[in-house]
Amino acid sequence: MSIDRVGDGTTSVRCDEDLRFLIMVANLVGRTIRLHRILNPDGQRLKEEQRRPEKSLGEERTNPARHSHVKIGGIIGESPALKQVLETVSVVATTNSTVLLRGESGTGKEFFAQAIHELSPRSKKAFVKLNCAALPESVLESELFGHEKGAFTGAISQRAGRFELANGGTLLLDEIGEISPAFQAKLLRVLQEGELERVGGTRTLTVDVRLICATNKDLEAAVVKGEFRADLYYRINVVPIMLPPLRERPGDIRRLAKAFLQRFNRENHRDLDFAPSALDLISQCYFPGNVRELENCVRRTATLARSTTVATSDFACQNSQCLSSRLWKGADLPPGSNAREELARGNRMPVASPPLPSRRIGGAEGEVLPVQVCDPNDPAYPAAGPRLADRDRLIDAMEKSGWVQAKAARILGLTPRQIGYALRRYRIEVKKF
Repeated sequence: MSIDRVGDGTTSVRCDEDLRFLIMVANLVGRTIRLHRILNPDGQRLKEEQRRPEKSLGEERTNPARHSHVKIGGIIGESPALKQVLETVSVVATTNSTVLLRGESGTGKEFFAQAIHELSPRSKKAFVKLNCAALPESVLESELFGHEKGAFTGAISQRAGRFELANGGTLLLDEIGEISPAFQAKLLRVLQEGELERVGGTRTLTVDVRLICATNKDLEAAVVKGEFRADLYYRINVVPIMLPPLRERPGDIRRLAKAFLQRFNRENHRDLDFAPSALDLISQCYFPGNVRELENCVRRTATLARSTTVATSDFACQNSQCLSSRLWKGADLPPGSNAREELARGNRMPVASPPLPSRRIGGAEGEVLPVQVCDPNDPAYPAAGPRLADRDRLIDAMEKSGWVQAKAARILGLTPRQIGYALRRYRIEVKKF
């Protein structure tokens, strides 16, 4: 290869620039020739290699759901309910839209927030999280916005807040529904303007943060009651994602239990495994505490297991010592006692004893509204079907009646007024069709 120049005697030419240009062109030509030499004479292999990335890119654009099944630490399962959430997460993660994760306690809202961050263009930046319910308002303001030296007693130095630490990345505000109305106004300004001042400071700071909020509170009911600002609600409820409780993912219980047992083995240098009957038993549990309760159950059982194989007899529920079962059974204790005290005295907790006493659901104070609790010996109750607490039975009746309160009242043997009271008491949002 060579370069020919026409000299006019006035322009100086630097040969080193020409040499660098020739080297770049030669490298490009050389690589192309090398590819052609190692391919078939008709070049089919090269054409296929060139088409492959284009095809993959086209499939990803036309059908992003195919690439949505991601595995992030802590998110385990193959149930349809979980897959649907993961598909939504994979689509939402590519944007900067604010996400509101909603679901019961223990459904893994923090892990899903982590997944959104990991799949987003901000994954290289910081992922900062803060539990709003764990701090008083004064401390929460300092944690989020930071403070200047001397802003208050104990502020011995300047400190950056969580918004600053998450600049360019993602900020998770857990239990967003628990912040006070006064602090809601301060938070709203940051979300609208992207600007804040540290506590005790006057300089305005600009931040670029992708916000993810999480709550198990009925925010709609809180807005109606005036406990939560409507403008802040609309600001954070851009893309709501409902996380399914574990009872809606029964097929995932086995996978989660095995994963938790493997984690226990690694941490404690053990080699435990579940007996098939033990997995059958744990798959039939209701787990009102969801994944968090399942993990605690596995850890407790593995700790007390008497051999390398976890059997059904190792579970606390088989020994009438499962206190959490009272969350869904609601069995009455003797007057003046509680579950912990009864267990400390050596009294066994009722697990599969005679039918539980009747209870009332949603009645006004002083009214006795008998509602029969399911018989634990009924095949449709403990193992074959979900164990329903009052709230779940109310939701089930509402769904069966098409969310018509009068029909639900007839199903439960109550009055429409009592149903309305129960809906408000349990903060259940009535669906409208």
